[in-house]
Amino acid sequence: MDHSVLALATTRKGEIAPQNLGESYLKFEVGQGTQVGLPMKQVQEVMVLQPRYLTPMPNLMPGLLGLMHRRSRVLWVIDLAMLLDVGRLDYSPQQYDIVILRTGSISVAAAVKQVDGIAWALPDALQPVPSHVTKGLIPYSRACILQSQDVVFMLDGEAILQSPLLQQA
Repeated sequence: MDHSVLALATTRKGEIAPQNLGESYLKFEVGQGTQVGLPMKQVQEVMVLQPRYLTPMPNLMPGLLGLMHRRSRVLWVIDLAMLLDVGRLDYSPQQYDIVILRTGSISVAAAVKQVDGIAWALPDALQPVPSHVTKGLIPYSRACILQSQDVVFMLDGEAILQSPLLQQA
């Protein structure tokens, strides 16, 4: 395995992931083939949400899908692809893949296209975000990693939670 790039690893039940692979990330796709990673320390939970459990609210800003209830908490559900300016989700799916981000006491549910699994990255594999990417992706990305032919943008969960979209909600 080439340790200089993002390494996707799966573990069998009871196995412990290797410690020398660096920081762990949840890797997922947000739209139009855009691959992103979020530090596992900022991921509270990953789940599937049936559309009937998403409560639409009137007069929402584009990118806010509505509210959901999880573990005795009400959370805003955002379209992460729209926030990052890389497209938008299909709003009539059979189900939503949801990543619940949490920093401190603040949580939000981000609807994503597809969750790919847990990945690891060594600190020296992180590169600056290229300036030619869509402008909506830049404020929420702290680095990127080249993986095969793809670029995986490493997101900053705190920046997402402080986004203007959520400050107006």
